[in-house]
Amino acid sequence: MKLSFIIAMLALTATTAQATPLNLGYSGFYKYMSKVAKAKVEHAELGFYLSRTDGQGLCHIKSGIIRVDDSLKGEVRVLPHGQFVLPYDKQLDLDKALVELEVADAGQCDISIQIQAGLAAGDVSMAQLRQVEGEMYRLLQKMAGWPGRYLVPELKGIKLHPAEAGQRLNGVKQLELSAAELKGEHTLSLPAVRITPWF
Repeated sequence: MKLSFIIAMLALTATTAQATPLNLGYSGFYKYMSKVAKAKVEHAELGFYLSRTDGQGLCHIKSGIIRVDDSLKGEVRVLPHGQFVLPYDKQLDLDKALVELEVADAGQCDISIQIQAGLAAGDVSMAQLRQVEGEMYRLLQKMAGWPGRYLVPELKGIKLHPAEAGQRLNGVKQLELSAAELKGEHTLSLPAVRITPWF
């Protein structure tokens, strides 16, 4: 009985140690979101992620909150593909809010930012996808600043990823559309997708 109690306590201690939150300043994220707002794009956005430092994909985010000192200001939304979503709020920036993410191995994670776009399920024309590609490229140039915008490479096209885990696009996990294919006039019938630039 005593031995099982000690084992239970050790398990609890290990779980608590692994659940150390990762604290990040909200203002850094707000700066990036402000650039997106100024770019005045309809579909393109920035996706925030935690990438593993060993290159083995993304860190698993269990949950997250936003706080100012000891006051809770909201919850962080975590999407199935690993992106965490923050509100765009000037007051949180002024208040020097903290984003607190609960991650299994916080020390093994780095922030990564992805230029992307999301489209709802339905019929999508090549013209719509060309617009998305153009918006992502403009946002990429804006994020690069000056003179970096003149060094941004041309896109080969775009990559489409299912928004829901386990879904496929025409039988594949990821669909690549080249710049030449995007010049077509046909329409694709797609589930909800996340779109990223293809370099």
